[in-house]
Amino acid sequence: EDARRLRTFQAGADVYVRERALPAASERNITDKMTNGEWDVRDLDVSWDGRRLVFSMREPVIPGADEIEQPTWNIYEYNLDADSLRRVITSNLIAEEGHDVAPHYLPDGRIVFSSTRQRQSRGILLDEGKPQFPAEDEDRREWAFTLHVMNVDGTGIRQISFNQSHDLDPAVLGDGRIIFSRWDNAGPSGMHLYAMNPDGTRLQLLYGANSHATGSGESTIQF
Repeated sequence: EDARRLRTFQAGADVYVRERALPAASERNITDKMTNGEWDVRDLDVSWDGRRLVFSMREPVIPGADEIEQPTWNIYEYNLDADSLRRVITSNLIAEEGHDVAPHYLPDGRIVFSSTRQRQSRGILLDEGKPQFPAEDEDRREWAFTLHVMNVDGTGIRQISFNQSHDLDPAVLGDGRIIFSRWDNAGPSGMHLYAMNPDGTRLQLLYGANSHATGSGESTIQF
């Protein structure tokens, strides 16, 4: 109900694949063997060759358990050729470091995603001798989701965006840059479009408050 509340869980979602892009085509549930119809699914993306799917799934909420003990959103990949489903981050310890949502394939094969794990932010706190706590959004209702990248085998996780609120829904522009929506509370608040390189450099406001494109109707974005 609120797009800023990204840890919301609603049981009963699965991923289906149709053999052809026709209403009458046969379909099959590719996640039910793992979910038993009790998990939640979101943010589906398809690889450039159409042979792999990546998405986020979360196990059911544990009644009466503290927040730190609840399952987190994890990223899964389905291989159509092998008919196999796997969690991208294999280690339970690493997978549960934070909530991972909105995965998207990069041209080099890696995955960019939005996460509360805040790896580099926590590393800076550790270097400064401070407790490694996750930053909250400016409303102090939820841990801030920032952009990370990782290899397709779940290794090499690295934080590439830093924000006091959420950085969401990454995609790839025609020139290879990552475009994403950022929840800005400072100044004119709202959801604005930003772009940056896959390594986090050259962050640029593309469309939103105070950008050259606001209200002009002349700028175009190529995906």
